[in-house]
Amino acid sequence: MAPSQPEKILIIHSGGIGDLLLALPAMRLLRQAFFHSILFLMGQPERLSLVAFDLQAHSIQAIDQAGMAYFYAAGGPLPEGLSVFFSSCGAILLFGKSGRKPLAENLKRAGAEQVIFLPSFPPEGLKVHAADYLVDSLKAPGIEGENSFSPLRLPEDALGFARGFLGNLGLKEGERVLAIHPGSGSPAKNWSPENFARVADGMSRRAKVLLISGPANDGVEEVRRALKKADSFVVDNLPLLQLAALLQTSTAYLGNDSGITHLAAALGIPTVAIFGPTDPAIWGPRGPEVRSFYDRFACSPCSSKERSACSRSCLKAIEAVSVIEALAPFFQ
Repeated sequence: MAPSQPEKILIIHSGGIGDLLLALPAMRLLRQAFFHSILFLMGQPERLSLVAFDLQAHSIQAIDQAGMAYFYAAGGPLPEGLSVFFSSCGAILLFGKSGRKPLAENLKRAGAEQVIFLPSFPPEGLKVHAADYLVDSLKAPGIEGENSFSPLRLPEDALGFARGFLGNLGLKEGERVLAIHPGSGSPAKNWSPENFARVADGMSRRAKVLLISGPANDGVEEVRRALKKADSFVVDNLPLLQLAALLQTSTAYLGNDSGITHLAAALGIPTVAIFGPTDPAIWGPRGPEVRSFYDRFACSPCSSKERSACSRSCLKAIEAVSVIEALAPFFQ
């Protein structure tokens, strides 16, 4: 039986880019269940901008706005303005760690009619992909559907930006481009800059190379210094929505276990992902043309604490020539 259609619904997700995109199938199912309702999003606005158009969201609210801190404390007073907003939402889907349960309880105290709390990650030891786990977890409150893939949809103005950006770089429409992001949220998950450079050089006759750099030290300059043949361009710290549009114009993508890798896969472009200390069976990007390189060692996958003192043998075992062979068919 289809759920009743309240006037407003809300999705709260304040995690990283990769976690957000792994949660997208579950978000889409909620949207389908309440397709007549006005959808609001709350979290990190720039990250949520990636999915707002796809989910047909009305607006995005910041999770760190004034008054929200009260909702993370058990049993305390709740600000009236936010309480009125939350009480106007007939259903709230909240993603978070188990420690976020006070937030779920306070949303109910504020008057929210239905609060669905989903832990962002599968329980430790459960060998199931995170996206499937979230979709399956929605069955308990009666929201069901298949976790089938469809590319992330972007607004036309972002796509127009990408076309103009590539033109300003001197790249012609339809020219073959390999996008490479050599960073991630943790240096322990990163393949070496020298290996990324070897792949770029190996693909130099087939494609232009677009090196994606962000606000952190992500190895882009190290890759550039190691290049011997490739004609490369650097995309530095673009807003996420514009970066997504730029990725969608690329022929293929190469990166580590990172949010940007999940973004490339979600857009439906051919994606090659390098995994070492994390398990792609649980955290791997999803898409129609995704290839994950993962050389399982006895110590892999490992905890973040173990990674800090690790020699990264699992990453060193992945050879550039194998990655070139995986990418080559997309540039025929």
